[in-house]
Amino acid sequence: MSEIVVAEPIDDGGAEAKRPVTRYLTMGSGSDHNHAPEPFESERLPATLASEIQSFLRVANLIESEEPRIAYLCRFHAFEIAHNMDRHSNGRGVRQFKTTLLQRLEQDEETTFRKRKEKSDIRELRRVYHAYKEYIIKHEGAFNIENSHRERLINARIIGSVLFEVLKTVSNTAGPQALANRGGIQPKPYDLFGKPYNILPLDQGGTQQPIMQLPEIKAAVAAIRNIRGIPSDEDFQKHGKFIDLFDFLQYCFGFQEGNVANQREHLLLLLANIHKRKTHKQTSVSKLGDAAVDELMRRLFKNYTSWCKFLGRKSNIRLPYVKQEAQQYKLLFLGLYLLIWGEAANLRFMPECLCYIFHNMAYELHGMLTGAVSLATWEKVMPAYGGQTESFLNNVVTPIYGVIRKEAKKSKGGTADHSTWRNYDDLNEYFWSPDCFEIGWPMRLDHDFFCIPKKSNAKNPSASTGPVEERREEDVEEGEVGVTQKELHEPKWLGKTNFVEVRSFWQIFRSFDRMWSFFIVSLQALIIMACHELESPLQLFDKVVFEDIMSIFITSAILKFIQAILDIAFTWKVRQTLDFSAKVKHVMKLGVAVIWTIVLPVYYSNSRRKYTCYSTTYGSWLQEWCFSSFMVAVAIYLMTNAVEIVLFFVPAVRKYIEISNYRICTILSWWTQPRLYVARGLQESQLSLLKYTLFWVLVLLSKFSFSYFFEIKPLIEPTKQIMKIGVQMYDWHELFPKVKSNAGAIAAIWAPIIVVYFMDTQIWYSVFCTIFGGVYGILHHLGEIRTLGMLRSRFHTLPSAFNISLIPPSSRNDHKRRKGFFYNKFRKVSKSEKNGLAKFVLVWNQIINSFRLEDLINNRELDLMTMPMSSELFSGIVRWPIFLLANKFSTALSIAKDFVGRDESLIRKLRKDEYMYSAVKECYESLKYILEILIIGDLEKRIVSAILTEIEESIARSSLLEDFRMIKVPDLLAKCIELIELLVEENKDHHGKVAKVLQDIFELVTNDMMTTGFRILELLDSSQQTETEAAYFSGRIEYPLFGSAGGRNTIHFPLPASAALNEQIKRFRLLLTVQDTAMDIPTNLEARRRISFFATSLFMNMPGAPNVANMVPFSVMTPHYLEDINFSMEELHSSQREVSIIFYMQKIFPDEWKNFLERMSYENLDELEKDKTEELRNWASFRGQTLSRTVRGMMYYREALKLQAFLDMAEDEDILEGYDSVESRNYALSSQLDALADMKFTYVVTCQLFGSQKAAGDPHAQDLIDLMKRYPTLRVAYVEEKEEIVENKPSKVYSSVLVKAIPDFGDQEIYRIKLPGPPTIGEGKPENQNHGIIFTRGEALQTIDMNQLFGRSIQNEKSSARISSEPRTATSYTTWFKGAHIYRKCFFSCMVHVLSRD
Repeated sequence: MSEIVVAEPIDDGGAEAKRPVTRYLTMGSGSDHNHAPEPFESERLPATLASEIQSFLRVANLIESEEPRIAYLCRFHAFEIAHNMDRHSNGRGVRQFKTTLLQRLEQDEETTFRKRKEKSDIRELRRVYHAYKEYIIKHEGAFNIENSHRERLINARIIGSVLFEVLKTVSNTAGPQALANRGGIQPKPYDLFGKPYNILPLDQGGTQQPIMQLPEIKAAVAAIRNIRGIPSDEDFQKHGKFIDLFDFLQYCFGFQEGNVANQREHLLLLLANIHKRKTHKQTSVSKLGDAAVDELMRRLFKNYTSWCKFLGRKSNIRLPYVKQEAQQYKLLFLGLYLLIWGEAANLRFMPECLCYIFHNMAYELHGMLTGAVSLATWEKVMPAYGGQTESFLNNVVTPIYGVIRKEAKKSKGGTADHSTWRNYDDLNEYFWSPDCFEIGWPMRLDHDFFCIPKKSNAKNPSASTGPVEERREEDVEEGEVGVTQKELHEPKWLGKTNFVEVRSFWQIFRSFDRMWSFFIVSLQALIIMACHELESPLQLFDKVVFEDIMSIFITSAILKFIQAILDIAFTWKVRQTLDFSAKVKHVMKLGVAVIWTIVLPVYYSNSRRKYTCYSTTYGSWLQEWCFSSFMVAVAIYLMTNAVEIVLFFVPAVRKYIEISNYRICTILSWWTQPRLYVARGLQESQLSLLKYTLFWVLVLLSKFSFSYFFEIKPLIEPTKQIMKIGVQMYDWHELFPKVKSNAGAIAAIWAPIIVVYFMDTQIWYSVFCTIFGGVYGILHHLGEIRTLGMLRSRFHTLPSAFNISLIPPSSRNDHKRRKGFFYNKFRKVSKSEKNGLAKFVLVWNQIINSFRLEDLINNRELDLMTMPMSSELFSGIVRWPIFLLANKFSTALSIAKDFVGRDESLIRKLRKDEYMYSAVKECYESLKYILEILIIGDLEKRIVSAILTEIEESIARSSLLEDFRMIKVPDLLAKCIELIELLVEENKDHHGKVAKVLQDIFELVTNDMMTTGFRILELLDSSQQTETEAAYFSGRIEYPLFGSAGGRNTIHFPLPASAALNEQIKRFRLLLTVQDTAMDIPTNLEARRRISFFATSLFMNMPGAPNVANMVPFSVMTPHYLEDINFSMEELHSSQREVSIIFYMQKIFPDEWKNFLERMSYENLDELEKDKTEELRNWASFRGQTLSRTVRGMMYYREALKLQAFLDMAEDEDILEGYDSVESRNYALSSQLDALADMKFTYVVTCQLFGSQKAAGDPHAQDLIDLMKRYPTLRVAYVEEKEEIVENKPSKVYSSVLVKAIPDFGDQEIYRIKLPGPPTIGEGKPENQNHGIIFTRGEALQTIDMNQLFGRSIQNEKSSARISSEPRTATSYTTWFKGAHIYRKCFFSCMVHVLSRD
């Protein structure tokens, strides 16, 4: 571990000599001896200085009260840094900041100097530094500590790191002699203080943290740090050895340090998660397996290999034959691709452009690893861009980004004509052609791709406005990294490649040409059939009818001719840049359409009613078949359609043709669709295709049948009659004097029918969707539980359904059997899954507790809906929530009171209602348990025991109704309630009242209820006492039972302090007193919706749930611009339409407002605002359209993951203690849960303006920091616009920054990646998401827009349920796949929905 050895000043005599010379700049005269220091502003700093000095100012504010001199030195160090960075104060706000800080230093100089505890500043710094250092060393390995101590350790690391920098600077001012004695300053001890990290603390000090102890993480780290076999650092003239493979890639290709750190963690987590899934059945996962690396390779390079195949190029991912070296090569290629992707900025919108870059850099990487020699220079292959800091950004990303930015400027905000500028897709399409390799590597900046004309006119291209790199022809070599030598030519703008958007009403027909053509020719066929008055489908094969129907293909040919003309018209603007084969295809399609438009009508007119007929077999339904030349022409015309129909029903063959590079396949697919890289091979499976076809066949059959019999056929006869009626004289104006038939009347009759014909398809589609959707919902149990009544009737099946659907299978055989429908529906809990009931109760209670925290229910409803957690659950005994047992016990007593018959009939009647029987049994057991604890007198205990024995024996003999008078049961209930009320009050002064109630109960049972009550004392005297004891017993009964006699207490009142006992008494009280009003619990509609959703989801056919450790990791990302994060108090009281927001919310959510006041223990808003301002802001913000509401909803993903992991890992004892007590009682398990959640879930909020808001002191920035403090795993990515002084002139530099929150320090920067320019050059939201996507983790990404709210926001909209997203937050979400489909557990998807409304 690095050690700091500081030297003493040369001269310690005198106050003036104690101060370094540089400190005299800040000395002031007349200092105030009673100066009370105030924190110096550390958040609103100039953008050019903030990242360098903010940590020093924050530490100064933190330690100023205890160590004022150290705080002064930290601020002076910040001043020195600021002055050295901008000596002329050219940056915005720098001069004002330096002046303010200098004044503060002058003010604190004398005051802090007098408070110095050592003789010199060096000694003072060394003392404090060593104190923090010793604290860190003492506690760095003790991770089994509370959160408060963990926060102190984090703070100590940050303070120690800052003090090290200050100490080093102060020591340098002590003089050369002190430096010589000290031996110089050693490097910063990162192993001690640690670097800022996101999820994985990869420095030496973080190896003991729980997440780093996971075997899969260790295996991935060991594989990445295996540098054996790569070129040595001496080959690159590097000082120091390579730390790992990413360090090697960074030095070779010039990637940024922040990008390398970010993608190093990214790859480690990907490998660890896949490795865990691949090896979950093995006992050892200490070594990274090839299966995990191969799986990640297959997913990550799927697009690259397809791109190489499409362009006919060989992949540059070349692996050695030695297995030990192959894995290292694979990791290097994976790391290279991730580093390119992580630093590509806006180029990430062009995936094939990234493939081109990776293709060339992979060639260079392979050449370096194998020691290949260039054929052109006869030297070892080295990177074209490398060896310098930010060389990849400056030489690769920036030139292409410049083209994108210039094209975006030409768009004029999207108002310019689409043919005059290129967007991301247009630029990316250039890399779909082998022509892209003409760009070369190193890239030829004089290539046409980089050419941007000065005028927005593709016809008059000009040279690129950017600088053109001069290169000689001999530098251009042929091969994988070069292009063929060509003569220099004037750069020409490439323009659009395949498509240009043209806005026209004709797009309605062109975009849906197949639909329009199908309905038009179908209408013609139906009219022809109606004119021939067909009565049977067999009449279609009549030669006359058949020939007339075939005339529809003439109409089809005309429509295709129109389509061909429109295709040429809409691609006319890209005619100069369109591929030659595409031009040929357009011309050929137009020519073919013209030919068929002429041929088919000619053949039809010439061969009409001219048939060649042949007789068929006797008895056949077709007596003869005839054809004409027109029919032959139609058959030829339909040959291409026939091929398409065959390929449609055989999707595997069609997919092969589309993705194949064989010449014949290319020709076949060339005619039907453009030869594009995307949208190839997207066919569905055979089964899905058959179901899809069946659905539309039924829809169209219904539609055409209805149209034929009820729309078209009834109009044929009237039309014929109208056409026969001649018009001899007009009553008004004669518009068409030559017309002898009433065409206007015919048009008026047919017009509405034609309109309905084209519109009713949507109606039939809706009808069949409803039918099919209903059938699908019944088969898959969608919406099976819709009301509270249905929930109560099915609640007893929820534990079994929960265990079947959401608990991972214990064996492979069981996993196979779980898939069956009847197995899921009727299977009972097996003995091997005896803790399933306890797990359900735990989850249920967590759901109800979350309802209370969100104020959806009050305290009484919480008690009524919670299920007791006890060891009885492991034996299969469940105590249902009180809201299910409401009024059940009193109803059972009413039945027993008036019942006439045998005991078996009474028990059978009670057992019909499972909840009623459960309530009776639990009340009896609860009363028995309470009496056992309450009564401590020997005599009283014997009496109670005898009575209970008599009751149980009567039940066993089925003579309860004979031995007890049930008419007195209501009186007994009243006395029991009175007793429980006294026990709940726990008033010592009521000791006599408790004894009196017990005496009344004893007398009521023995005298009024038991038919043989007088024999209780005799029974006890004869069976349990000796003769000596009998005398004592007879003497004792002279005193009142349950009373105090002779200084001896017979009852233990108040009861012993026990949380379990108090809960038991409270529950027993509710069982006895709750009436019918509990049938409507919960009263909140949102709580009802969530419970119904959760219960319904348990009965759906869902895939088996794996363990959390084997789940696919994923991330959630939310873009944020200027939306509210939290409502401020001013906003809550601001009046809009004479009503404040807080008043409006109280009226919209009256029940939740009352529940909130009850939870806060306040009566009204005025009292609440005085002490609970933050809680009030949160309550209102969680019900508005704010970022905090969205974040809370998404962070339920993490909570659900931890809960499910707890169910996977916890023992029975841990389950009984409860999930909430894990962190305080079992830190080892709690840390494992956090580690798993960190591996599986990441949430990033891309706040576009956070940097500028923080610099300006906007309250939104502090709200966001507070939000990160509330959720420590939340990360914020923002774009920092920073001014740097270059040659005494400020220039803007843009960076993507990821920050997290540190207690007492605010935000802490984790990664910083410099950008080639401003990222928002087109659409704001996707580019804001693009800059933050590199900080996400996992194999899938879910993007949630915070301003897309379902649910009861201020507008009081209705909510909607979605199982796969957080419905109260977003109406829609986009899943961006980064290599694999996400498989989230249905459990936590349901849990997130149930837990959240946001």
